Amino acid sequence: MDGQAQGNWADRLNPTARTASIVIALIAALLVFGAIVGVTVAVFEHGKLPNKPLAYVVFAGMLGLAALLSWFIAGLVRAVRRQQMSGFDRRYWRMWIVLVALGLPLGIAVGILGTGDDQQNPLSSMFSNSAISPLVAGLLGAAFVLLMVLAAVYYHRTIDDHEERAYLWGSTIAFYFLALAFPLHWLLARGDIVPVLTIGVALLLILLSCIVQAIAWALLKFR
Repeated sequence: MDGQAQGNWADRLNPTARTASIVIALIAALLVFGAIVGVTVAVFEHGKLPNKPLAYVVFAGMLGLAALLSWFIAGLVRAVRRQQMSGFDRRYWRMWIVLVALGLPLGIAVGILGTGDDQQNPLSSMFSNSAISPLVAGLLGAAFVLLMVLAAVYYHRTIDDHEERAYLWGSTIAFYFLALAFPLHWLLARGDIVPVLTIGVALLLILLSCIVQAIAWALLKFR
């Protein structure tokens, strides 16, 4: 039995790689499941299936990715549970489970609301910027701020000094990225080299800064 456990692919990963894999997989699963729910609700609201073959291919791919992520996370969790974890490790993993649980309802709600403007292609819900009611927008905005504050406090009260230092350095590097990206884009847009800075471009740059922050955090935490 022990030999079989040691032969499991998740058991062969070192603790650092296993931790990083679980965190990344959980975040990816949150995004994928939110998108699946949003698209499914959009189909029911439109009352018909999309007439574009590519829509079925993309949706099937999302379902396959969700199944793969579920299998991947289950294997990693089983490997972690077979280990003797310290009190800090148990608190750390509990923290990530709580954060994902807090973010999942909000992600699903945003996916459901983004039904898209293209009635022939409900998959457009994933990228919708369609209008919603002021009340719903206000409630979701308040929920987003509250969850972000609670998550940040919980995260910083749980992690150790090493991870906090990695997080703060990652945030600093992400800030420098934005401090360079926005003025550079403004100058290039004036020279008609890149499109004019719109809210969509700004959000894309912020998303890129989050990716930069995550990469820097991971490199410093798991080195």
